[in-house]
Amino acid sequence: MKKPLKFWDLVALEIGMTIGAGIFVYMPIAYKSAGVGTIVAFIFAFLPMAIIMINVMLLGSTLPTTGGTFKYGAFLFSPKVAFLGLWAYLFGAFVGLFPLNALALASYMKGIWDGISVLPVALIILAFFFAVNLLGLKMASIVEIVFVALLFVAIAIYTVPGMSKIDSRNLEGLFSKGLGSMVYASALLTFTFAGSNAVIELGGEVENPRRNLPLSVLLSLSIVLVCYLLMAIVSFGVGKEIMINGNLNDVASNYLNGFLFYVFAFGGPILAIATTINATYMWGTRSLLALCRLRVFPSKLGLVNRRGTPWVLLTIIWLLSSIMLLSVGESGLNLFAAFASIGGIAVIVPTMFAVFRLKKSETLRKMAPAIVRRKLFIFIPILGVAFSIVIMLILLYQVGADFSTSFFLFFIVWEVIGIIYFIFRLKYLDRMKDNPFAKDDLSSFDD
Repeated sequence: MKKPLKFWDLVALEIGMTIGAGIFVYMPIAYKSAGVGTIVAFIFAFLPMAIIMINVMLLGSTLPTTGGTFKYGAFLFSPKVAFLGLWAYLFGAFVGLFPLNALALASYMKGIWDGISVLPVALIILAFFFAVNLLGLKMASIVEIVFVALLFVAIAIYTVPGMSKIDSRNLEGLFSKGLGSMVYASALLTFTFAGSNAVIELGGEVENPRRNLPLSVLLSLSIVLVCYLLMAIVSFGVGKEIMINGNLNDVASNYLNGFLFYVFAFGGPILAIATTINATYMWGTRSLLALCRLRVFPSKLGLVNRRGTPWVLLTIIWLLSSIMLLSVGESGLNLFAAFASIGGIAVIVPTMFAVFRLKKSETLRKMAPAIVRRKLFIFIPILGVAFSIVIMLILLYQVGADFSTSFFLFFIVWEVIGIIYFIFRLKYLDRMKDNPFAKDDLSSFDD
């Protein structure tokens, strides 16, 4: 297989996947919890996510494969725990990510076209991108580069003029909301650094993955952090009061006019959120398709149309997300954000445990980057496991405390149903002598 992705290709790809809807959606939500302390919360969110992403990239550079997020946990740690993590991610997608992004995009559109109704437009957005993906839309890498370039232009238009409009008094009291609010905001904001996780799906096409994957994620996350901090400082320094019930478009309207405002509005939040919704449809169906091929789900769910689109899975995602959006409505933005973050971190937890196998297995140790053979390496997976579990527990606690225990119980019931299904499915595959998890080798990573 050709390996066209070099170091700087990876950095650009990871930045593009990370700086998306998250900054435009999560920062206003985090502000309501931590206030100006959201600036510090970004740093607190960056530190554990950098460790977590390094762990993920170490696995990706050792065993490049498709569908790695599930496979690493399933075949190097525990199939049941890995399935629970993926099952939680699906919950976070249906009950969080898709409704959240659709609502956020509709809200930013309302900032430009004031007469629109947010909820109907959000439903139309979900249906539109469902239809686009149903047609088998293929986004070339050059289009992604153009989108990333436009996003950086939008960030520059927002931050450079905004720096001169900052009122330093608005940036006082970083810790005024208390430690608890800061911790929750930090846990919530971890989701804004999670986009580079998807690059492990391309591990087989990376030049020198042992070196380039871990180093590229460190550099890309550092660049992302700088962008986030600049945007947060401008947002709170210029529009501290506006951010209570507004968004970044409302702040930008204070110092951007005419053409520049519309470049930011379209090139920033609208483009970023739109591409995130589209990409999430694409990535979500592909991971589920991999589970169908592993026979975890019935193969008929993985049926594809003549354009290569898994239309059954795509339809299920669209319907469940639309139903949740209708059920909770516009008031569910914070709840959707919490569950999207929970799902995003839950799917990574089994992967953190899988990293320990790199040290224990002689075969894997020889294939892994040099850092794995050092004594201090053991602290990397330990910190990854600790951070990912703590973040998920904080988010789950906050859902029950701030929103409703019914949603917390709903999540627990969902997980119980998932593990019961998976256990019975494994027994069925054992009877059919077709259980891919019964193998104690690395053949499952051969694509």
